[in-house]
Amino acid sequence: MPESDSMGGLGYATFSWDHRITRYMFLCGFVILIYDHVLTLGSEVELIWRRLRRPSAIWFLVVRYIPLACSCVMAVFHLGNLSPERCSTMEHVLEALMFLQESLVDITLGLRVLAMYGFDRRVLVSMLIISAISVGLGLWTFIKFGHPGMLTAPALNLNGCDTALPRATAHREARSWEVQLLADTVILGLTAYRAYTDHEIMKLVEGSLIKRMMKDGAMYFGIIVLANLANVLMLYFGDILTAGMLAWWTTSLSVTLIARLGLNLQRAGAPPPTRTEDLDSTELDAIHFEDPRPPQLLEEATVDDPDFELAAERENARVEVA
Repeated sequence: MPESDSMGGLGYATFSWDHRITRYMFLCGFVILIYDHVLTLGSEVELIWRRLRRPSAIWFLVVRYIPLACSCVMAVFHLGNLSPERCSTMEHVLEALMFLQESLVDITLGLRVLAMYGFDRRVLVSMLIISAISVGLGLWTFIKFGHPGMLTAPALNLNGCDTALPRATAHREARSWEVQLLADTVILGLTAYRAYTDHEIMKLVEGSLIKRMMKDGAMYFGIIVLANLANVLMLYFGDILTAGMLAWWTTSLSVTLIARLGLNLQRAGAPPPTRTEDLDSTELDAIHFEDPRPPQLLEEATVDDPDFELAAERENARVEVA
């Protein structure tokens, strides 16, 4: 087979550039994921690892560490020195891992929206219909993808695997991501609508869980929607090598934001600190008592002090007794 065919009809310069930019985009998502782990490790230990008996803590760890393991496998795919046969096998595995990660994101987002609406049956049915369509298209795309073709350029001596994504296959994957984009847009719309209808109530309840979910959700869901939109556009307009380069980046960004949402929710629902060494007050059964101030001597008081007269009386009494 001519080498130009093994490169998908791309020239050496184009193939080399596409190979490099796909690695950059993967590393961008991978670094964001790792960096967020490092930044939030202290909060994770305090809010999650010390409360492992709660289902929400266990679910957080599932959403947190399964994508990290998947990204490590993807790093081998992009940076390792693998044969085309091994690359083809790993491509099937990575498609399944990406589907798993997106499922975790969808379930988490769906649960948050259902909680905001008190598990309303109409919202539940709508979410289930959209999720069923998304899962069905995802499985159909995974099955129809068939035996993935691998692009190689022996003359360039490049490491890593390069998956060929022909135009028809890219458009088929784009339809699956479009349903995902629709689901994320619906979630964003439901979150914004809930925040709009309840904004007067939220002003009266400072620091409530619902307020935290709406405030964080509107911003983070919006970022996820924009990332999915960029991925869909790349699937339509990218070439045979770059069409799918934003898929893993979008997934990494989504799971990172979902983890941040989970930590913020855990922090909002955490009990207040109980240490009182550095406080000058006492709390008993939610009633706040101010500690009495010690008696003030006359020489320590000033004329402008509201307790000056009381201090003077105490000083006179002390002198008379003496």
